[in-house]
Amino acid sequence: MIDFALVCCHTPVMSRFLDEFYTLSEEELLYRKLWEEGEKGARHIRLPEEVESRARLEERIVLSSSYYERNMDEKVIILKHPCFMPRYVHSHQFVELSWVMDGCVDENIEGQDVHVEKGNLVVLMPGFYHDIWAGDERTVVINILADRDFFFSLCQRHMPWLTSQVCCIFRDAEVSDVLEQMLLQDRLDDDVSQPMKEVLLEELLLNVKRNAPVRITLESSQRKEAFRILSYLEENYRTVTLVSFAEAFGITAQYASRLIREKTGSSFSQIIRKIRMEEASRLLRGGMLTSKEIAYEVGYFSPEHFSRTFKSFFGLSPEAWKEKSSSVQVEHLLKRD
Repeated sequence: MIDFALVCCHTPVMSRFLDEFYTLSEEELLYRKLWEEGEKGARHIRLPEEVESRARLEERIVLSSSYYERNMDEKVIILKHPCFMPRYVHSHQFVELSWVMDGCVDENIEGQDVHVEKGNLVVLMPGFYHDIWAGDERTVVINILADRDFFFSLCQRHMPWLTSQVCCIFRDAEVSDVLEQMLLQDRLDDDVSQPMKEVLLEELLLNVKRNAPVRITLESSQRKEAFRILSYLEENYRTVTLVSFAEAFGITAQYASRLIREKTGSSFSQIIRKIRMEEASRLLRGGMLTSKEIAYEVGYFSPEHFSRTFKSFFGLSPEAWKEKSSSVQVEHLLKRD
């Protein structure tokens, strides 16, 4: 166990609009109810269907950015990590910066148990497996999700060593003032708020560079290779073939097939099918495209082949899945109202 019991006693008080982070959301209340009803001994409990359908958890494949409601076309997104959310192993395509504003959390990052206290900032690079547990309703963890390429460009200017790490944990990180401004810009949500958040993220990194001691985890070259493969497939899933993948990596198709299975635990065709199905389910949930249009959008030339594959994967036809998803959303809205 790595203990980062490093309490920051001088963190500035956040503005009053942060008070809502101390109020449990409907999602957090559901997680707490599950926990109180007998799941206390479980490391993994079932996620709500609307979450689980977007997270390829059992395959341990990179968690798609569509897991989040916000549009990942934005370079910087800010979210609260839900209290009582079940621990499950996952990874992201984006950089995740987690600021423990209050309380503490337990994480497992690449097999290492980490205890993170108030005032600590965790910077986790893309593609590395982790889980996190915030089991106290007074714990507030604010996640900053940063576009990988954008964040890496900032690091190249100011902290080039950072991108070679699995993650870094900065203690007593004096970032409250900057983060408060980022949250304010996130609330404004106008045509300048996103550029402002990008500028503020750079300021946050500079503050960390100047003021915060750091503990660094070891590199994991095995995970980096897996992420490099999965990232390429995520970005090119519509048109990629085993041959084109092999050409991009400068290897033979036969070796590419073996490499993919060795590094990810899944075959090329399994990964591509899962990525396409996950994206298709997201598009169906959006309700803007027909099943035929979605088939072409995710890389199928035959709508019939797409429908058969979708039904085999989800147990429902695209039309039935869309209808079920719509009814769940309506029921959720009615409960919220």
